[in-house]
Amino acid sequence: MIEIDYLKVGQHLKKLRSELGITQDQVAKDLGCTVAFVSNVEHNRAKMNLRVITYYAELCSVSVDSILAAGRRGVCLSEQSQWLDQEALDVFHMFPEEEQLRLIKTLRMWAPE
Repeated sequence: MIEIDYLKVGQHLKKLRSELGITQDQVAKDLGCTVAFVSNVEHNRAKMNLRVITYYAELCSVSVDSILAAGRRGVCLSEQSQWLDQEALDVFHMFPEEEQLRLIKTLRMWAPE
């Protein structure tokens, strides 16, 4: 069984939230909890539950798996690579087809030769 470091997961949640410019206060209002609880989850002082994890996943447009992957221990490189591939594909499919074509063109320009 793969162990999960919830401190790293909480740090990842905080990073995702901060990058979007969303405050702990807003998260608390959305979840119907206190700001202290949100802070405690992000600092591994309170147990997170599936409701919290799925909220952050929807808020940040990422998969639950990508959130938990931040805290995985013992994930072999091929598993990590598979996860990265799937995550990139999930993000790619969020764009309309026209934008997908532009992204492919841009990525090809930046790809190492």
